[in-house]
Amino acid sequence: MHAHPAAPPSAAQGFLDFLDSEAGGRFLADFQTVELPRGTLVCTPGDTNDRVLIVRSGRVRVYLADADRELTLAFLEPGDAFSTHTPTYIATVAPTVLHTLPTRRFAAKLAAQPEATPTIMRVLGKLLNGSIELIESLVFRDAASRLAHFLARIARHQGSLVGEQWIVPFSWSLADLALLLGTTRQTVSEVVNQLEREGVFERRGRRLLIVHDLAALEGRGRASNRAQAAGVQASASRRTHRPPRA
Repeated sequence: MHAHPAAPPSAAQGFLDFLDSEAGGRFLADFQTVELPRGTLVCTPGDTNDRVLIVRSGRVRVYLADADRELTLAFLEPGDAFSTHTPTYIATVAPTVLHTLPTRRFAAKLAAQPEATPTIMRVLGKLLNGSIELIESLVFRDAASRLAHFLARIARHQGSLVGEQWIVPFSWSLADLALLLGTTRQTVSEVVNQLEREGVFERRGRRLLIVHDLAALEGRGRASNRAQAAGVQASASRRTHRPPRA
């Protein structure tokens, strides 16, 4: 059995590597480092303390909310960065260490250390791409397909291929998956149990996912997307080719 290397380092991992370097130490010199327990509300839409946050460890949820419902926009992982100058709530969903700095001072730091700019841009680009992908999934995939698509992407990006199996570090709770995917914990549990019964993957404890059939998992993630996208295309075609009124 041969182990294949994992995917190339992500933008977030590249940023963590930068922070661990000598240049990264200079970059973080003026940041405040805070340790927060799970469930801490870091900021709200009305917060006037405009800061940049860098996640060093843990996990942070970014979401919109009103009196009736919540919409998760992203989960920030170690190496991700975000600004509080947005109409969002930001809360920790695990014990978390954050580096924080007022936004104006952060901009001055980038000007003084331009070597950090490409890394920061990759991190922000990753977040934008993730937000677009989330919106696409919410619109064009049902809950089961959203979950399969997410798990397949995690396996590709973070897993290692060992023989014919993907070994994936996985610390997501069912509740957090439900929040991210815009569904219920019960639905996530039912889909996960079904995929395990079918032998697509199995969970090993709370920190490891063994994917036996990544192609099947990716197929589940595409199925609903193809069907609904075809419907949208057909609808657009009907509008485009609608005959003129007499």
